[in-house]
Amino acid sequence: MLNTRLQNLPRDGTSKVKQMFTSRFGDKGRIVEVDYSALEVVMLAALSGDENLLDKLVSGIDMHCLRLAAKLGEPYEDVLHKAVENQEHPEHKRYKQMRTDIKPPSFAAQYGASARGIAYATGVTLEYAEEFLATEAKLFPQSIQFRQVIRDAVERTGMEPDGLHREQRDDGGWSIYRRGYWASPGGARYSFRQYPKWDRATRQHIMDYKDTQIANYWCQGEAFYLMAVSAGRVIRWLIANEFFRSEEYPEGRAFLINNVHDALYLDVHEDVLREAALGTKAIMEDAPKYMSEHLGYNIGHVPFPAAAEAGPSMYHKEHIH
Repeated sequence: MLNTRLQNLPRDGTSKVKQMFTSRFGDKGRIVEVDYSALEVVMLAALSGDENLLDKLVSGIDMHCLRLAAKLGEPYEDVLHKAVENQEHPEHKRYKQMRTDIKPPSFAAQYGASARGIAYATGVTLEYAEEFLATEAKLFPQSIQFRQVIRDAVERTGMEPDGLHREQRDDGGWSIYRRGYWASPGGARYSFRQYPKWDRATRQHIMDYKDTQIANYWCQGEAFYLMAVSAGRVIRWLIANEFFRSEEYPEGRAFLINNVHDALYLDVHEDVLREAALGTKAIMEDAPKYMSEHLGYNIGHVPFPAAAEAGPSMYHKEHIH
């Protein structure tokens, strides 16, 4: 349960719980965090072939400013300057708030929410949500259209003989539904089932697959798969190097201790800090190439950047270059 609890801790420094997690090596130890940058979004760009989204990610574009610029019809550079770069700009406070306000719809849209779903979840108007989704479709058409690729596969496989299922309801009656799947390049099958849904066009309940699951379930799974590949390769690397053991530390000086979402954590002696941290970073960034060479993927050309940090605890960390 440790990684689940750590994943729920605030990232803005308001919680100091992570100060509890320190190195076994005392003052000579460091907790290392190597974290993928926007892992799920990069995986979406890689598998959907959305080069525009990928270019934006690789070039370090501020995605929130990009969306805000598209919404306002202003140049991206101007919005970035006002919202982020120039805190002395007379409109900085207003643009910074607008950048903050655009985050909830962005995250909801990423999870496949409809305009009504975004409006309900974030408190924006329906018109705002509809405009936001229209802008997303213009900015990143390939990644949005890839959802239909997933749905087509799910609906096709759901129509196969073994795709029909039934379950007993609480009232004793029976419901009939279909279950289909999308197969990843590596062979993993992501299963989707139908649920009752109110169809506004026909004004009746129908059985359908959930748009939010179609948009995001498989992407989270594939991101975790890459994370698992990285963790496995890192532990093999540490084993091959005998955990950097020494005469003073015969059991080792570098240990993989946890995985929290898209980050790996290590407990490392300061003598091998850079070697362990940067070695882990290199292995994690090599994961798409490894998966393309050995596991059936074609994402070796896509950079999956990771950043390494280290400090006396999980709370206090500085970048390692």
